[in-house]
Order: sequence, then C-alpha cells, then structure tokens
Amino acid sequence: NVISTIVATAATEVPGVACMASFEPNFKNISTIKNILNRDIAQKSTSIRFNEGALSVDLCIKVFFGSNLKEVAHKVQENVKEAIQNMTNLVVANVNVTIAGLFIEKDDECACGKECNCGCKDADEDAAELKQEEEKE
Repeated sequence: NVISTIVATAATEVPGVACMASFEPNFKNISTIKNILNRDIAQKSTSIRFNEGALSVDLCIKVFFGSNLKEVAHKVQENVKEAIQNMTNLVVANVNVTIAGLFIEKDDECACGKECNCGCKDADEDAAELKQEEEKE
C-alpha cells in the first residue's frame, strides 16, 4: 500500500523515532524476522481508513529512550499528515500514534531495513549476546 509506505517513511524521519512497530500481537519483534520486507513492516504498523472524504491513520512506532514521548508523537502526527496531503492530495482527518516501546541502546543493524541504528534487535537476543561476551572475558 502506497499510503502505508508514505506513513512509515514520514514517521521514521522524525528525530527520536527508532522504527515502526507492529500492531499484531503475535508479531513480537520485527527484528527477529531478518527476511521481512520494508513494505510488510509498513503495512503491519499502520491502519488507514477512508471515512467521509478524509483519511484516518493509526500507526505504531518505537522511540529511543530519553526522547520526549509527547513531542515525538506530535511531530510524527504533523509529518505524516503533511506527507500524505502533499503526495496524494487526500485530506487527512487525524493521525493516531501508538508508542509500542522504547529502545535503550543503539545497535549496528536495523531490522527495519534502514541504516538508522534503531536498536531493533530482540531483547532476548541482546541479553544472550551480552552473556556470551561476558563468559568469553
């Protein structure tokens, strides 16, 4: 879906946004699925409805620890609304942002398919890697 891609791109451009997150309860962490495509993430992290001539957008993101959550969410709303309206000429009634989680540390690899260093690795994988490194020392 083109609009889902616009939403994901506009949202992740905002400082403080680590990556898109999924609304699906069984889709625990996007980072654990290495072969997932960006468009799949965009579609699983957004919901777009068209009512009475206007779009209503719901999206789910993860934010870097230390970011002002209210400020990041507000900037995401503005950026997404502006991007959709500028690129499609569709009216956006509202943009609802859900913050699904926080990232404490940045990792080298991003599961969202971007070089954004968002720390998308699964917390269990990180803990296991740290334990292995400590055992080696």
